Formats: sequence, structure tokens, C-alpha cells
Amino acid sequence: MKANDPIPRNLEDLPPTVPLQVASRILGIGRDHAYELAKSGTYPVRVMESKGRFKVSKFDLLAYLGAVPRDAWYRESECERGYDS
Repeated sequence: MKANDPIPRNLEDLPPTVPLQVASRILGIGRDHAYELAKSGTYPVRVMESKGRFKVSKFDLLAYLGAVPRDAWYRESECERGYDS
């Protein structure tokens, strides 16, 4: 997904990582401010940097938005391994 691509109606259809600009559009954060936050380590969700490009995890973004509980991804995998309590 590129920074200017349209955002899917269902955010679960996003790829596993999205450019910082896409995450920022979803969160309503301006481009310049988003980069300031990312560089200072204060962006609302975890930001990964690779080859000078900032990316945000779709899963972290959905959890931040309250679309899924923060530990849902872990609980799901624990249930698959038989750790269901």
C-alpha cells in the first residue's frame, strides 16, 4: 500500500504494515506532525523504521482504535496451542 492509496472501508483489509502517512490519515494526524511524533518516539502506536521509511503495524493500529482488544492476537494463538483457560 502506498501513502496516497485510498483507505479501505474495512480496516481489517489493510496489509500487515502500512506507511506512516496512511496510519496518520486514519488517526487524523497531519503529515508533518506525524513525522515529528515518529522521530521523537511519541507516535500513538509503535512505529517501525526500515531503510528510512516509517511503517505502522495494522494490528497495533486496530488495537489503538479499539477495534480489537490489545491482547486478542495473543489470546488467539494461545488457544490454538491449547493454553485456553
